[in-house]
Amino acid sequence: MQTTQDGSSTPPPEGPSPPEGGEPRTPRTDGQGGGLGRLRAFWAVPTYRFAINFLAYLAMIGLAFPWVRRELGFLFTAAEHGTARVVYEIVSLSGMRTKLLTSSPTVFLEGFPVTIIEECTGLYEALLLGAAILAYPTSWRKTLMGFAVGYPLIYVLNIARIVMLMVIGRFYPPAFDFLHIYFWQVTMILTVVFVLYVWVRWVVRAELTPEP
Repeated sequence: MQTTQDGSSTPPPEGPSPPEGGEPRTPRTDGQGGGLGRLRAFWAVPTYRFAINFLAYLAMIGLAFPWVRRELGFLFTAAEHGTARVVYEIVSLSGMRTKLLTSSPTVFLEGFPVTIIEECTGLYEALLLGAAILAYPTSWRKTLMGFAVGYPLIYVLNIARIVMLMVIGRFYPPAFDFLHIYFWQVTMILTVVFVLYVWVRWVVRAELTPEP
């Protein structure tokens, strides 16, 4: 409340008073601080950070894959022949007539041939799982545990997929295309998601949960 010379009073001015000896301060309006703050807040959310890192790893894998395929093609060929050998040994246990071509990774089951190509080795699913494991924020020890557990599971399921497709192709050919193109493609992707979930649930977060 202020008092004038004639004794009357006037209400104080609305709003904050300016500091003594200077102009009133005004908030920054350049937007730089707000934009940087929003970016930091976005990056601080683990889900968003995982998605960005996951896409970044996939992009790096996609860019490097042609060069690796060209320079280390013999490893891909060895994986194809090794997978064919494992499939042949498994189907041979059934007692049915089987054959393995040494010139190409092709396995015959009662005359039905299956040629093992790059996509049949579980490589792409392994790369997808690897990108997801690397993108998840945790220690390197737990990351290595994810690879040690996840990759064998992917490979075992892939072998089971090939064996089942051979049996279906030999004894029930009409269902082969559906199982090969749709069912098992989706199943392999779901397997990657399941392995990642199990790893996060039982390996990563288990050590973060305090004991009662």
